[in-house]
Amino acid sequence: MHPKKFFSAIAILVISTLILGACATPTAPPPEQVTVVQTVVVAGTPQVQTIVVTATPEPAIEHVITILSLWGGSEQEAFQKVLDGFTAKTGIFTQYEQARDFLPVIRTRLAAGNPPDIAIIPRPGVMVEFARSGDIVPLDGVVGQEIISPDTAKANYSQAWIDLGGVDGLLYGIAGKANSKSVIWYRPSTFTELGLSEPKTWSELLDVMAKIKAAGKTPFAVGGKDGWTYTDWFENILVRVAGPDLYSQLVDHKIPWTHPKVKETMERMADIFGDPANFVGGAEGANATGFVDGIGLVFGPTPKAEMYYEGGFVGGIALGNFPNLKPGTDIAFFPFPEIDPQYGSPVVGGGDLAVMFQDTPGARAFMQYLASKEAGEIWAATGAIVSPNKTVDLSVYPNDLARAEAAQLTGATSFRFDGSDLMPSALGGDYLFTAFQQFVANPEDIDGWLEKTEAFAAQQY
Repeated sequence: MHPKKFFSAIAILVISTLILGACATPTAPPPEQVTVVQTVVVAGTPQVQTIVVTATPEPAIEHVITILSLWGGSEQEAFQKVLDGFTAKTGIFTQYEQARDFLPVIRTRLAAGNPPDIAIIPRPGVMVEFARSGDIVPLDGVVGQEIISPDTAKANYSQAWIDLGGVDGLLYGIAGKANSKSVIWYRPSTFTELGLSEPKTWSELLDVMAKIKAAGKTPFAVGGKDGWTYTDWFENILVRVAGPDLYSQLVDHKIPWTHPKVKETMERMADIFGDPANFVGGAEGANATGFVDGIGLVFGPTPKAEMYYEGGFVGGIALGNFPNLKPGTDIAFFPFPEIDPQYGSPVVGGGDLAVMFQDTPGARAFMQYLASKEAGEIWAATGAIVSPNKTVDLSVYPNDLARAEAAQLTGATSFRFDGSDLMPSALGGDYLFTAFQQFVANPEDIDGWLEKTEAFAAQQY
């Protein structure tokens, strides 16, 4: 055995002994102060964290449940607070396992008959696959024995989030955290200076852009070197031009890229990218600017533009990189404008879904806890996530920007997952990233662009 593997095995054995000893020892701390030993497995090396919490636990159901996710760093640290809260409440210990290459790891473990109790899945399409293969447990399968009852689901989540976690009429996934990509960030000081209001419709956005240019300023910065920023633009316009149903049909390639509504979407894209004066550096500048660098072009100390389109996560990056920014004064956002009134303002974004592979009392208790107001508020208070749980009090968020994004997400009547993430990776990744960069460089040949994209897409499904 390789020495590192030998010592890792010894470490795991020692930690397991510690956990069992902590659970079984007759000299446990009194109920009002519980010492919790949590095991966190990162890159094969267990670490022991000893956390003292002041809570009276309910009777333990199992000693340990395993939870697999791809989160590391600050995301893992924030989630650990939820795990600690769960242990304090139930007396059930958790073992968190991180796998950056999440999908290969979970598939390998399933094939070996060794799945985790719980997994946090980053893409709903993967959840659908596991549900239809019988690998995960429905949360509302048997009336009266539900893990998450329909009434609880409806009380805590809008229908858009219930639908996201559903497969063939059953609930399988609980959205623990989410983000909106349906916002446009701007500099409030410029809007005040120019007498501008937040645009609510596409025509109002174009009018705002015209007034910004008339004042000798540049409307947008674009981080197009990271091609996914263009796919996000496209998806938000598509769902407002074609509606949520056709959006999903294009993602599944049930309609072609040459469909009239897709062409109209590209024409609206050209409203933004057809005039080089609309964004810093024109096409060459946009395609050479990374996502994070684009944020600095609007909110850095020497701004070059007045607006920046991207998700709710922009706020955290901007405030982290430029700590002197004041939310509401120096940085704010408005919802991505409506285009066709019949579709309103759907939310496009991302979310991570917790699913249950092992139907055990401990796993059931964890899923119920994760769907609760208590867990949502612990997590939201870290500032690391936005919770789609509508019972979470907005006051727990650390700033107004996070509160505003949470209000948008929890109130969403229509939510669509990031479309490029759901497409076959060859199409939704490198192909579209490069294709949209080419479109920005040459926005006039829309028909040719659509035909070429359809020809590639047809080979991927």
